[in-house]
Amino acid sequence: MKVKMQLRFFLISAALVMSVFSTWGTAQADDTLRVVTHNSLNFRDSRDTDRLQYFRIEMESIEPDIAVMQEIWTQDAVDLLLSFVYLPVNDDWATAAFVDGRDTDNMLFYRTSKVALVSQREIQTELRDISEYVLRPAVGDTTIRFRIYSAHLKASEGATNEERRRQECVTLRQQLDLLPMGSQFMMVGDFNLYTSAEPAYQVLLAETPELNGQLFDPINRPGNWHNAVNFADIHTQSTRTTDFGGGSTGGLDDRFDFILVSAAFMDTAGSYVMPSTYHAYGNDGQHFNQDINDGTNGDVPDSVADALYYASDHLPVVANFVIRSEPSDVTERPTLPKNPDLFACYPNPFNGSLKIEIQPFVGSGNLMITDVLGRRVLEKILPSSPTRSSMLWLNFNGHSSGIYLVKIKTRQAQSAQRVLYLR
Repeated sequence: MKVKMQLRFFLISAALVMSVFSTWGTAQADDTLRVVTHNSLNFRDSRDTDRLQYFRIEMESIEPDIAVMQEIWTQDAVDLLLSFVYLPVNDDWATAAFVDGRDTDNMLFYRTSKVALVSQREIQTELRDISEYVLRPAVGDTTIRFRIYSAHLKASEGATNEERRRQECVTLRQQLDLLPMGSQFMMVGDFNLYTSAEPAYQVLLAETPELNGQLFDPINRPGNWHNAVNFADIHTQSTRTTDFGGGSTGGLDDRFDFILVSAAFMDTAGSYVMPSTYHAYGNDGQHFNQDINDGTNGDVPDSVADALYYASDHLPVVANFVIRSEPSDVTERPTLPKNPDLFACYPNPFNGSLKIEIQPFVGSGNLMITDVLGRRVLEKILPSSPTRSSMLWLNFNGHSSGIYLVKIKTRQAQSAQRVLYLR
């Protein structure tokens, strides 16, 4: 299975790189978005105004269209960043609604000339909430939807902290697996991962049959990232060796900050990520265990290196995305009938009992429920119901929490739906 996954990733990546080289000069500015994620190092309110100038220098240099930040504490922090960092760079910046969670929070900043915010919600975990932002293009095909999930996972080394990170990722993965196949989404933020072997990272990248929640690392650089000079070019923490203003010290020696993407963003048929643009901003690969502004920085001017040093103990991570519709085939194809919605499951997520409302159909029918590994949980023959819908209650007590796939197949059509069981 591991070899199969590696081969699949290689083939996808190879096709993607070839497509990027062939389309780099033709991609239109209005369908290419520059996304940045940045841990703001506990940005609170007026007490942190001395750092606003440095964040502004960063954003002037990066020129993002979407900026996602972690470790935001208050609405005042959001207002200050919008007014003194983003709006001075471009006058079309806006923000998502600030949600004050149990710990530090996330925030989305976006250019309204580029994208529109469709919806947002918080996914609760045992520590910090994970924020979901659903966006669409502001121009072009405004029916396109893509999601950004911002996360700040549990920090520090040790088995206990690794397990807490894993649990946070399991919570998110259960939500991602409920999305329709082909959904476009990315997970960004400060993951506090020390190695690709960590259970949390493996949960996010795990391939699961018939589910859509798998994430991919666009640069595909697995290994032990912590304090390893062979990963010096992708480290994101710490920008400093001196203790000031909070945060971590020790120089650049950890890859904590990520942009991971769904399979839909690894396929250039429509929207896609450009792996060649994925970058720990300001990291020239020559500052292992050093301050980011120590001597000459070969990636950014001295003024930007200084700003990265003073703004936060994390480097921003950036990547460009092309957001466009999948091209229609020139060859005409026979029109295929759409499968009707044969049934509805609710509540979803559910606890204990699941109600299935089955629509009328003629002839024999079969209901099957499987878990995420494809193991059969239940199978039932359904009588035909040509004139009215029918109800079926299923008791899940005794089964494990997680994603289940409900399928109904009749003589004329078939339909499937993912459900989440929370004990």
